[in-house]
Amino acid sequence: MLIALPWQLSAQDQLSLKGVVRDAASRSPLPGVSVSVKGTTRGVSTDAEGKYAISAAAGAMLVFTYVGYDKKEIPVSTQTIIDVALQQSATGLNEVVVTALGIERKTRSLGYATQQLDNAAINTVKDPGANIMNTLSGKVAGAVITPAASGPGGAVRVVLRGNRSISGNNNALIVVDGVPIDNTMSTEKNGGGSANTISTQPKSISSGYSGSDGAASVNPQDVESINVLKGPAAAALYGSRAANGAIIITTKSGKSGKLAVNYNGGVSLDQPNMLMKFQNTYGSGSKGQAGTRAPASWGAPAQTYSDNVRSFFNTGTAVNNSIDISGGNDKLRGYASYTNNAISGIIPKNRLERNTLNLRVAAEILPRLTTDVKLTYISQDIKNKPRLGDQGVANEAYLMPRDLSKDSLNHFEGTDATGQPYPIYWTNSTTFQNPYWDVYRNMVDESRNRIMLMGSAKYRLTDWLSLQGRYSLDRYDDKITASYYNGTVAFPVQPGGRYLEAYVNHWERNMDLLLSGSNKLSGDFHVSYNVGGSILTSKGYNSQALANGLSIPNHFNLMFATAPATTNTTVQKEIQSVYGNAQLDFRQYLYLDVSARNDWSSTLPSPYSYFYPSVGLSAVISDMLKMPSWVTFGKVRAAYTQVGNDADPYMLLQAYYYSVGAGGGFVSRDNTKSIYNLKPEQTKSWEVGLEWKFLNGRLGLDATVYKNNTINQLLNVGLPQASGFDDQYINAGNIQNKGLEIMLTGTPIQRKDFSWNTSVNFATNSNKVLYLKDGVDQIGLSSATNFATVQARVGGKYGDMYGYAWQKDPKTGQYLIGTDGLPVVAQNQYLGNFNPDFTLGWNNQFQYKKFSMSFLIDGRVGGIVISGTDALLASYGVADYTTQYRNGGLVLPGVLADGSANTKSIDAEDFWTKVSQGGRDAWGQFFAFSATNFRLRELSFGYDFDFDQKLVKRARLSLTARNLFFLYRGKSVLDIPGMGKRTLPVDPESALGTSNYQGIEAGLPPAVRSFGLNLNVSF
Repeated sequence: MLIALPWQLSAQDQLSLKGVVRDAASRSPLPGVSVSVKGTTRGVSTDAEGKYAISAAAGAMLVFTYVGYDKKEIPVSTQTIIDVALQQSATGLNEVVVTALGIERKTRSLGYATQQLDNAAINTVKDPGANIMNTLSGKVAGAVITPAASGPGGAVRVVLRGNRSISGNNNALIVVDGVPIDNTMSTEKNGGGSANTISTQPKSISSGYSGSDGAASVNPQDVESINVLKGPAAAALYGSRAANGAIIITTKSGKSGKLAVNYNGGVSLDQPNMLMKFQNTYGSGSKGQAGTRAPASWGAPAQTYSDNVRSFFNTGTAVNNSIDISGGNDKLRGYASYTNNAISGIIPKNRLERNTLNLRVAAEILPRLTTDVKLTYISQDIKNKPRLGDQGVANEAYLMPRDLSKDSLNHFEGTDATGQPYPIYWTNSTTFQNPYWDVYRNMVDESRNRIMLMGSAKYRLTDWLSLQGRYSLDRYDDKITASYYNGTVAFPVQPGGRYLEAYVNHWERNMDLLLSGSNKLSGDFHVSYNVGGSILTSKGYNSQALANGLSIPNHFNLMFATAPATTNTTVQKEIQSVYGNAQLDFRQYLYLDVSARNDWSSTLPSPYSYFYPSVGLSAVISDMLKMPSWVTFGKVRAAYTQVGNDADPYMLLQAYYYSVGAGGGFVSRDNTKSIYNLKPEQTKSWEVGLEWKFLNGRLGLDATVYKNNTINQLLNVGLPQASGFDDQYINAGNIQNKGLEIMLTGTPIQRKDFSWNTSVNFATNSNKVLYLKDGVDQIGLSSATNFATVQARVGGKYGDMYGYAWQKDPKTGQYLIGTDGLPVVAQNQYLGNFNPDFTLGWNNQFQYKKFSMSFLIDGRVGGIVISGTDALLASYGVADYTTQYRNGGLVLPGVLADGSANTKSIDAEDFWTKVSQGGRDAWGQFFAFSATNFRLRELSFGYDFDFDQKLVKRARLSLTARNLFFLYRGKSVLDIPGMGKRTLPVDPESALGTSNYQGIEAGLPPAVRSFGLNLNVSF
């Protein structure tokens, strides 16, 4: 008896529990549900059939959590089979999300707006651009997603709640597993590397290359969920970099239980979707006369080739294969994955090859000590990056004469007496060349190796207090090579050719310590708190060697440089921080949040410090008051915050440069004057919102009203020549953003075999420049003046564009016409703003038994795009609308300067060559288009297979499509008399890069439409 008793107690302490977790409404099993024993590190996840098995003591509490569902806690008694039904989190009662610093919070307790996406929202329809940020388009209220049109692996601009900073970064912070990552774009416009500061990014329509970014390194298959913290209040604890909001990415981790293996494979075909409409009547020449070597298509009627431009672009392919394995026990859990992406773009020879290896191990070292270590390695190669801009490869294809055959186009080079190739072009030009010469004889390649390491150790000091230490390292090494054969005209290429090598090294190390606690103060009051500190150190190095001119033609090696040139850039920065937050709740329906953070930045003058607090309040009205039965959940919230922001390094002291020369060389002073009294930029923000659920959660409303003011902007202003400087940085400005975000969710149909879930998101943002500086009423976002200038003017909006516009007679209001019968223009006129007035998205999911279907329609309303591409098409007479008035007869309605009516007849060539100004510096108003557009962005059909065998548990096969077609695309702003309105020829959501220079495009490739087949198999 004495021997048996301890054994019996042990058996009672550890019961073997099992069961099935299902959806409460559909009764279908839920795979991947996290099942854990509360207060321990023991946990498993359900298999493909929703089954789980775990051991726990009688009296313990089992916790069931799943993204998109309410958390459920069930006490353990003597029953060993525990089946569970989870409610979808439409009720909003107990849903848990990951917030700042990786802290999990119930959504009911948050005083600010967030929006969460699960893995299915990210991976059901894959993005052909291979950047996870593109999958957010149309799904997040208040997010404006703008991809750089640089092919696979291109960077993406993500702006939440409007642009705040005139010369700084407006992109949202990207955080992976609680650790911010560097997300700057890698490649400068001339093909070299970036020093990883916003100031090095392209800011004009000049020909250039857009690079990759940090978000492109995140493997979507490894992502468990994404939580979007839209405002500064939500992300304040992340410090200055989160002033623009934050994208919180949580990746998958191992679960206790049997070994699980998952395979995901897919292939897609990517077609050039929105190719411009070309005229197919007239050949090369001028004034209706044929010209065999004429550059433009203003000639006589001729045999044309309707597919000559289309024949240049390929049908791209994307092949993605991923496998992951997970498993473990109560003490040790692991997750490992490998993903290969092989993507060919629509530009010939443009290709991305990416390999991602991810390892993650969590362990309970001691009864109270747990560790979590993750290592991610990415190897990425992008070949033949397409050149964008006014001399871009796409423009070279667009402007080819309409009577140029495909065979003539393919004849792009010859061989000289020495055996070296030389370009063959259909005309004489010092600006453009045959596009095939560019893709086969000029190369810009980007190779990246990136390591992201994260390790944390957490010790539970007591049941209510824990201490966590965390270390992270984000490092990448880029090698960028650019080779241009002798005879290339896009850049100044000296005899022999041009070759560039650039090496970019960037690493960012973060160490933080976080003390977290939770205490019950009384029967009604509860407090939780976090106090911590961190040290962020970042270093960047860019070494670039240029050989413009080679002693041995077309031998691309720096040893053959006739005039070698090297540059080196070093960037180093450190931020030390302390922070804390506390949440007091009353009966779990009234929550008060207070947080504070102080940063010391090495880029600021002594004492290097800036402080910012935040406060939030959340009240669950439905728990406080008796509500009608049709009200399931009701909550109101409010938050106020103040967020600081530092600056790029090396602005406090005057910069000097050394260059090689006679004797000991030369030292020159930077033409930008330093700012010794630099102040941190500040954003003050408030928001109020509500979240209500009705009809047992089948109808939901989430709405937020917000206002942000960003002051102490870092602005660059010109100086008089007598000062000895060209310009200087100053602290000034007040940019205001205010707006409304609405998210509607509903389940119109919920039956045993059929369900329909739908959601609509709407967001509008109003921006205003309240103040710049005494005596300064406008600041340019770029020095570029082609087509228009992008400016911030007092009383105007961020992103206003000014340029040449058709002048009107002040007396009659009619257009002014010159004596030549052509428009009279005035410069520096307001043309429009590149920001949308509002955005809209409609997402739908249907489930019938094992069949599923989903589609997403989204759009933007308002804003303009000035199209340099359209200006070039007009100038060269290749656009379809240039066929009107080829033989003359166009009399523009309007008046001359003396008030008399215009009677001068002109032809199409006269008009379009005049207003396009050669196609590279056109009068902006004539090529301004509404950016309003609606499209069917995503469509998928899937079928789930269940297998009653040990090897294969389940599989899913799906057909997908992305960017299927436009429901509407914007028209030209100017209704040219006698010509009518034209349709925007490019994708209004694409751009030359991810900097603040937006709204003006030139040489963008066609938009891509993708059709895919995906297979998921669980073993």
